[in-house]
Amino acid sequence: MSKVELLSPAGNMEMLKYAVMYGADAVYLAGTRFGARKYAANFSDEELVEAIKFAHLYGVKVYVTINTLIKMKEVTEFLEYVKFIYESGVDAVLVQDFGMLNLIRKVIPDLELHASTQMHNNGKNMINLLKKCGVKRVVLDREMSLTEIDELPKDIEKEIFCHGALCVSYSGQCLLSSLIMNRSGNHGECAGLCRLSYHTKRSDSSKYYLSLKDICTINHLDKILSSSVDSLKIEGRMKSPIYVGYMTYIYRKQIDAYYNGTFKNISKQEMDNIMLLFNRGFTKGFLLGASNEEMVNRESPNHIGISIGRYEEIKNKIKLTLTEELCQGDAIRFSEAKEGMTVNFLYDKKDNLISLARKGDVVFVDNFLKIHGAGELRKVASIRLKKEIDDLPKRAVSIEGEIELLVGKKAVIRISDGLNKLILEGAVVEKSINRPVSLEEVKRQICKTGNTVYKFEKLVVKMDENIFINLKDLNNLRRDILAKMDEARIFRKRSREYVDVSLEMKKTEQKDFNISVVVQNKEQVEIASKFNCEIFSSTMDLVNGKTVNEKVRENPDKIDSNQYIISDLGGLELIKDDDMVHSDYMLNVVNSYTVSELACRGVSKVGVSVECSYEEIKDICSKVDPSLLEILVYGRVELMKMKFNPTFDGENTFLDRNNVEYIVWKSDNMNYLLSPDPLNKFEEIKDLITLGIKNFRLDFYDESREEIEKILKSLTMIIRS
Repeated sequence: MSKVELLSPAGNMEMLKYAVMYGADAVYLAGTRFGARKYAANFSDEELVEAIKFAHLYGVKVYVTINTLIKMKEVTEFLEYVKFIYESGVDAVLVQDFGMLNLIRKVIPDLELHASTQMHNNGKNMINLLKKCGVKRVVLDREMSLTEIDELPKDIEKEIFCHGALCVSYSGQCLLSSLIMNRSGNHGECAGLCRLSYHTKRSDSSKYYLSLKDICTINHLDKILSSSVDSLKIEGRMKSPIYVGYMTYIYRKQIDAYYNGTFKNISKQEMDNIMLLFNRGFTKGFLLGASNEEMVNRESPNHIGISIGRYEEIKNKIKLTLTEELCQGDAIRFSEAKEGMTVNFLYDKKDNLISLARKGDVVFVDNFLKIHGAGELRKVASIRLKKEIDDLPKRAVSIEGEIELLVGKKAVIRISDGLNKLILEGAVVEKSINRPVSLEEVKRQICKTGNTVYKFEKLVVKMDENIFINLKDLNNLRRDILAKMDEARIFRKRSREYVDVSLEMKKTEQKDFNISVVVQNKEQVEIASKFNCEIFSSTMDLVNGKTVNEKVRENPDKIDSNQYIISDLGGLELIKDDDMVHSDYMLNVVNSYTVSELACRGVSKVGVSVECSYEEIKDICSKVDPSLLEILVYGRVELMKMKFNPTFDGENTFLDRNNVEYIVWKSDNMNYLLSPDPLNKFEEIKDLITLGIKNFRLDFYDESREEIEKILKSLTMIIRS
């Protein structure tokens, strides 16, 4: 039975070393370009090369994330960067952009491709598509359950998140940060607006309605490891090195226990350690069937640590009644006061300074924060925990060896790491004149691996009696063969011959303008029909499918008509020859390569991402037939697509700190956070027409009859003028 892979995060070199030394099978990281965690430290080109060498020395794989959307002006640099990564010996790359994924496959056929969770990988149709594209592994949506995962095709590797932060939106389907703050999550710039507090019209009291707890599966690994999952991924490239080290250590321990038949829940102390390093509260997630209420922490979006007692204001000090240990240097938080501090000075009942207080003690700290009242005391960082983690056993590479020391012949050493077998000759062995070299001396010199990564599990010594060989020669023999083992473990032969790829052009014969309208009710159908629009609805039973085509979301295999919109790449698998298919703007099309891939797979009108500016649309048009493109020019944008069902005290709207109102629209068992105001690109339409754009889309939500008629009349006048 092959073990499931343990995959750890590395936001910088120190984190990578912690991950490697504490038992990761693989690490994932990003360079300074094209990674979805732009604000992590990440790796310079030089550091990336060193990181790959270091990891490979220990037998650990390296996956580089290049999982942002790639706009036209970035394509050349992106491709050069992928070539650099490939030549540096990376084991695989994680990609989001569908056009770039297919471009890499064509240019560098033997580079292993993983489909990032940013691609929204959540069903058999998507998996089948990715298999055809040469993808070896898919990082599945965090919204999938183990049952759903086990129903997926078996002949592709499946990776899931087992620990860490959860996004409230499907990954790659969130435009909130982009449209509100001009910081695109699809370009690694997420502002984390889901972690902010919001309020409702009924109450000014703010809550964190969209802030999910962290997933923690440490005590459920037996269920996961018996499933069809191939890789367990720990989230955390923006956490601390000791966080990465301990999470790697504890998941490694539990994974090994499962395969050894000794699996059981971790101890309370181990769980406290996990919680001290970082938690927003823990959940089993959608993966293991957590309920809606079990998923969210409405009270805090930040690290909450562990409860260690109560606090109470006592004049100029704060009285702490402890249920757990507290050390000088620990960080604590006063929950009700929403304040925190590092314990620089800790006093006992006699006002003496102490460095350690135990469970049951009553102690005091200075009240320079001017805390009032009483409440729960929580520890959010432990001074002792870092030392304990640093003292955990470190990884070494086990090797076996044999050395022959025969009089009159050159010394010969052979070593093996299980994959590589090496042999090396040294100095000639002589007959001893005075004091012979002993067996113990030979073993001591050869096994003295020092600062190398190796540890001899077995060493066989074959030697004549009364021999002499200089101990320096033995040291050199050991050093030289271990250096050769370094080379054997690190080296990855990579060809620099790349395949030239030209963009496959597809043209349409469309001459007239086309207006597509997405509607929500029969009145909107009636109005749009008067303007000769193509009408779509995401509500399947709105009217007869022959009259109103369907905007397909989660179930593209339930299509009654041959004209529809797909908002999931998996829908490409269902297109028939006579279908007239539009692709939704949520397919994240930002370059001509993705346009070409979609068009060649049967999409008639390719919806361009709402994140694209006019200039970026112009760049796309320079490489493809503009009449392939469709632009959303009016409508509320889907800022988030959620399986999680947020509740706002019984309302479907909520307000931010600036009292801007947002709507959550529920449809097809999915929840959509809509933009506060409709997108309106009417001022750009004439310029778009000059580019050759002929297809325009309008999304109606709650507009009145008069508003819809006015909008459609205005658009019709613009395109006819």
